[in-house]
Amino acid sequence: MGLVDDILKGSEKSAARLITRIENGDREAYQELSLLFPHTGKAHVIGVTGPAGAGKSTLIGRLALAFSAREKGVGIVATDPTSIDGKGAFLGDRIRMKGAEEQGIFIRSMAHRSYPGGLARAAAAAVYVMEGLGKDPIILESIGAGQSDKDLFFLCDTVITIFTADYGDEIQLFKAGLMEIGDIIVVNKSDKPGAEDAAREIDLASNRTARSNGWSVPVLLTDACSGSGIDVLVEAIDGHRLSFVQEGRAGRKADHVEAFMMTLLKEELWQSISGRLTTDPAFRTVSGEVRSGRIDPYSAVRKIIEELEMKWTSH
Repeated sequence: MGLVDDILKGSEKSAARLITRIENGDREAYQELSLLFPHTGKAHVIGVTGPAGAGKSTLIGRLALAFSAREKGVGIVATDPTSIDGKGAFLGDRIRMKGAEEQGIFIRSMAHRSYPGGLARAAAAAVYVMEGLGKDPIILESIGAGQSDKDLFFLCDTVITIFTADYGDEIQLFKAGLMEIGDIIVVNKSDKPGAEDAAREIDLASNRTARSNGWSVPVLLTDACSGSGIDVLVEAIDGHRLSFVQEGRAGRKADHVEAFMMTLLKEELWQSISGRLTTDPAFRTVSGEVRSGRIDPYSAVRKIIEELEMKWTSH
């Protein structure tokens, strides 16, 4: 309980230590995280997603400084692509957030470790640790992996989707699945030619559809490098936070936590089952039949599931 107590008292070193243990897969660390969980759920978690090169990290740095100027205790979880040698994150985000780091803003860079949507389970845990630390808001960056980035929605109160003028046609936007998860859509690098046209096209593509709580998704222009448009973006974030507070924040949080639990459950079940399957004689037999062409993959999957169900019911 000592480490948890230190975190609740505001020790960033203890928070960093616990996050590292969680990232390394320490099961006991997850038990300590459960002690922090009752102290979570109050912070405003802001997710930032979008295609590579859209300027997510620079924009997050600007947002963090804007919130910090309002005497907010900001936390950032920056999810970097896993390095080629498998030893962690490239840490490129830290370079682009240098201004925020110099202001003492707590930043944690994490490798996505090939989890769906670029969101490691450890990144979710880092959000909870930062909440225990008293950070609010917490900004979570996704690497922008398209459709599976929807997992970000389950962790966040407000999701910002970033594009640039060269985003591609609207069909690609919808195929990526990034449009529909954004509560706020940003066209960054607004100093580039075509930015205003892109914002209009994206606005039309999104149809400005009101969400269940009546929120209409705004499309904003920013230039993170110069800071242009950041104040307007902060106002939009505040407006969205107010909209779901009025709607009923507790119910929204409960839905999100349950949905994220299901995401983690699927991941854990797959890891557990796949580890056993590879050594199971019945699985090896079916796998051999697929490799030789004696059975199609669809029938093979059905056969494997039936075998598993028979084993489970027999126990």
